[in-house]
Amino acid sequence: MPRGREAVPLRIKVISVFAVLAVGLGTTAAGAATTWPGDSAVKVADGSNVFGKNLSGVSFESAGVVWAVKNGPSTLYRLVPSGSTWKVDSKRSLTFKNGEGDPDAEGVVSTPDGVFVVSERDNDNGDVSSPMVLKVSGTVAEWKLPGMPSVDPNEGPEAISWIPDSFLTSQNFKDDTGKPYVPADYPGHGTGLFAVGLEATGGIFLYALQDGGAKLVSKFASGQAQVMDLEWENNRLWATCDDNCSGRSTTLAISDGKFKVTATYDRPSKLPNVNLEGFALSPSCVNGKKVALWSDDDNTDKHALRSGSLNCTA
Repeated sequence: MPRGREAVPLRIKVISVFAVLAVGLGTTAAGAATTWPGDSAVKVADGSNVFGKNLSGVSFESAGVVWAVKNGPSTLYRLVPSGSTWKVDSKRSLTFKNGEGDPDAEGVVSTPDGVFVVSERDNDNGDVSSPMVLKVSGTVAEWKLPGMPSVDPNEGPEAISWIPDSFLTSQNFKDDTGKPYVPADYPGHGTGLFAVGLEATGGIFLYALQDGGAKLVSKFASGQAQVMDLEWENNRLWATCDDNCSGRSTTLAISDGKFKVTATYDRPSKLPNVNLEGFALSPSCVNGKKVALWSDDDNTDKHALRSGSLNCTA
């Protein structure tokens, strides 16, 4: 979330209004939360005050490379292991395609087609909502995101992930018209679809990013009042929330052609209930565990990264 968080009571009131307006994308019941399916312990995963505030998204490229974004000032980081923590290997400021502006980069995802970030507005014009995905590696590109409900500029798209076409077709995924998803119907979109999470409603919007613009393929509920990050892992989509939802997460999988909530988890018991805006899981399984990373937008106790684990069989 960008700079200037509102008081919790006001945020809850706003969320309830948007949930009503966003038909089908409100806080669909996800069932009682169960214990985090991994270790209860977590540890600090960065040096003291390396990032400051506003570290909003993280994504594994591989077991040894993590991408992270800061939404103000807009910055992309490449992180590599340093003992038990992660250090900055390189960083660069982000702009829009025209080389101007300060994208409010809230989420990042590493894909076979490159590294992409989602922005909810231009910080240089912070009173105007402007949902957009930017490709920030290789050939720079940007896509405006159609089909989202009108929300406060500070409550826009907060999360991004990527789902491969091969999985969607193998599971007989259907678009919102009920038609089976056919990748060839979206020429130039790459090898998968992008899931974007809207903070205000907890809704998830699935886009094909084509040369001629973004095409909304499907929208569905995350099972959360808000969504702060999305993560594709083990043929399921994770949707996470921050301290406004006590750090809970949901998982979603395809059933009867549609994404539906399959589980709800509490945060690890020793993970502080802070402003956890980023979440990522390592693609590698070591001794039955995957590394889990959370980013804290508030840089609590001068640390913005914490790590834990997820059971590989969860």
